[in-house]
Amino acid sequence: MIMRLSRLLNATLFLLSALILWWLLSRYYNSPLFPGPASTLFALIDVFSLRESWYHVGVTAYRVFAGVALGSVIGTACGLFPRYSRVAEDIVQSVIHPLFESVPSICWALIFATWFGLSDTTPILIVFVAVTPFFIINVWEGLKEIDESLIEMAMSFTRDRVRILRKVVLPMLYPYLFSAFKIAFEVAWKVVIIGELFGAISGVGYMLNIAYEVFAIERVFAWTVCCAIIIILFDYGIFSYIDRRYMRRWRRAQ
Repeated sequence: MIMRLSRLLNATLFLLSALILWWLLSRYYNSPLFPGPASTLFALIDVFSLRESWYHVGVTAYRVFAGVALGSVIGTACGLFPRYSRVAEDIVQSVIHPLFESVPSICWALIFATWFGLSDTTPILIVFVAVTPFFIINVWEGLKEIDESLIEMAMSFTRDRVRILRKVVLPMLYPYLFSAFKIAFEVAWKVVIIGELFGAISGVGYMLNIAYEVFAIERVFAWTVCCAIIIILFDYGIFSYIDRRYMRRWRRAQ
C-alpha cells in the first residue's frame, strides 16, 4: 500500500513538473505554434463536446482491434508452424518475419493507400503488419521454454497433434501471448494514426490532419493528448487489470 502511494506521489509530482515546464515554455515562446496546457485543455474539452469526435475515436478503435486480431492470428500461426514444419520454419524466418520487421510503417502506409485508397483497409493492414512480428517473436520464445516432457506425456495419451496443441502447447503460451497483445495494442494505436493520415477519411489520424491543415495547432495538441490518454488507459487500466486478475493467478497455478 505504501509503495503504491509512493509511486502515485512520484508520478503526480513528475506530471505537475512537466505541466509547469510546458506552461513556462509556452509563455516564453508566446507562439500559436506552441499552445500551453490551458489552451490545449480547452481545445480537448471542445473536441470531446462534439459527438463527431467520439465517432472518430470509435472508428480508430475498430481499426486497432481489427488489425491486432488479424495480426495475432497470422503472427501466432507463423510462430507455431515452424515447430511442425521445416519448410515453414525457413519461410517464416527467412522471408515473412524479416519483411514485416524491417519495412517502416510509413512505407506500408504509402503502399496500402495506393492500392486501397481512402478506406478502412489501409489503416487496418498497417496495424496488421506492425503487430504481427510481436506475436511471431513471443510465440517463438514461448515455444523454446515449453517443457518437452509434458509434450511427451501428452503424446502417450493421444497422437492428435491438434488436441495436444490446444490442450498443452497453447496454455503454456498464454503469458507470451498476453505480453504480445499488450505491446501490440500500444504499437497499434501509434501506427494506426499514420494509416489514417494517408489513407482514411475518418478516425483520429484524419482529425489530426484536418486540424493541421487549418492551422489549429491547439487541436493538434488536443488530439495528441487524446492518443496518449487512450494508450495509458489500455496499458494501466485494461492490461494491468487482466494481469492482476488473471495472469498472476495463472502463473501461481503453474
